[in-house]
Amino acid sequence: MKKMINNPRNLNIILLCGCISFISSCDSLDDLLVVSNPSELQESTIDDPALTPTLINSIEGAMVDAYDYRIIWMGSMFTDQQITGVNWEQTARLNQRIVNYDESTSSGMFAELHDLTVMADMVVEKLKAGLIPNASSDARTAYAQAYAGYGYIFLADILCETNLKVQGTVYQPIEIYEMAKDRLKDALTIASSAGDDDIQNLARVGLARANLNLGNYSEVISNAGAVSPDFKWWVQYAGEDNPDAPGNNMWTSISGQNHRIGVHSTFLAGGPDNWLETDLEPFLTDPRVQHWPYWRQGHNALSPLYTPYQGLRYSGYNGETIADGGQPAEYERTDDILLADFLSATHDYWEAIDEQGSDQAGVLAFVNERRLVGNQEAVDLSGTDLTMELRMQRGKDLFLGGFRLGDLRRWLRGGTDMFPSGAHPIAEWGEYGDATCFPIPLPEYDGNTNLSKPG
Repeated sequence: MKKMINNPRNLNIILLCGCISFISSCDSLDDLLVVSNPSELQESTIDDPALTPTLINSIEGAMVDAYDYRIIWMGSMFTDQQITGVNWEQTARLNQRIVNYDESTSSGMFAELHDLTVMADMVVEKLKAGLIPNASSDARTAYAQAYAGYGYIFLADILCETNLKVQGTVYQPIEIYEMAKDRLKDALTIASSAGDDDIQNLARVGLARANLNLGNYSEVISNAGAVSPDFKWWVQYAGEDNPDAPGNNMWTSISGQNHRIGVHSTFLAGGPDNWLETDLEPFLTDPRVQHWPYWRQGHNALSPLYTPYQGLRYSGYNGETIADGGQPAEYERTDDILLADFLSATHDYWEAIDEQGSDQAGVLAFVNERRLVGNQEAVDLSGTDLTMELRMQRGKDLFLGGFRLGDLRRWLRGGTDMFPSGAHPIAEWGEYGDATCFPIPLPEYDGNTNLSKPG
């Protein structure tokens, strides 16, 4: 399914108030909407049922804005997925696992993730308060609540901790995953009443993801196991079906002379030992992580960038490999990105099984199934070796799809540190730092008197 909403960029009429400290400056849900063009829409009409499509589209717009740029590109910046070629000092520091709370990289991430959750929560509340009849059995309510749930997953995956609205209470990721779970359970119930199979599957995939991070493995298995095998839910970018949407930021990151993204040595064809090598055509055998067979420099005239091609999470993926003489798909501004699908749920399922220590034969079979997709020979592994290979296959299947930071943080909570460390692949940048998340930013401390500034 592409998704139920077209033209999500109706944010030109409805906008969240504020920019970064919007959570502190809005006293109620009614204050969360301001009118950018009063001649088109007066604030008093926000509760008009005729505007329900605009409210729903505003949630989609917030997701479109956040997903490619913040969640995927910026969110993977200090993981082992990408090398940045950006010349901006703050972005270079992120790629070195150095993140400061008083920089725009932190404030931008905080603001856009909260834009999504506040918008979705507000719309759900208005729908349930009588904006539409029978909201508890309407697919629009289920949709808004499901997006709220995913928004809270992103908060927990990416932010070190966060406050919500005007509160001074600061919540930790585990608490935020619980909030995501509550919303997704409600979305599943409403979607079931509405008879909407796609939103039910969307909620189930989200529930599996939230519960995996909570260590509720039986719930992961139950929810992931119920997802339809053909299920796919896309975040849609500019194209024939959605001409008003923005272009996919990944296209921006690889195009032109100032390209700014390359594949990290962890996922380089042939492995880290091939870093700074050229003529890597024979090693480019895995269709899920294809990249240029040589490196080049882009925006900062420093970073060696092995420009990536589209992976499984992108709508233009074609499964071709350079090693076989194929032409993998380059990123296009019209590419859609998977938010949720059967494959990501299946990875959650088998990770939960592995964490329980049960059905190791099944885990091994799944690993070898995914290795076959990557044109890799079957392995016979067990214990920690099998767990690490399962995680590597997850990394390839979900490559640049918005999962890696949350995955690395979950495994770190479990006692395994898989963040890149030691010498950075770019020798001039020295050793990696130790950041694992984005902090609450300075503008939020300045705008929210209930918070105490660190230090």
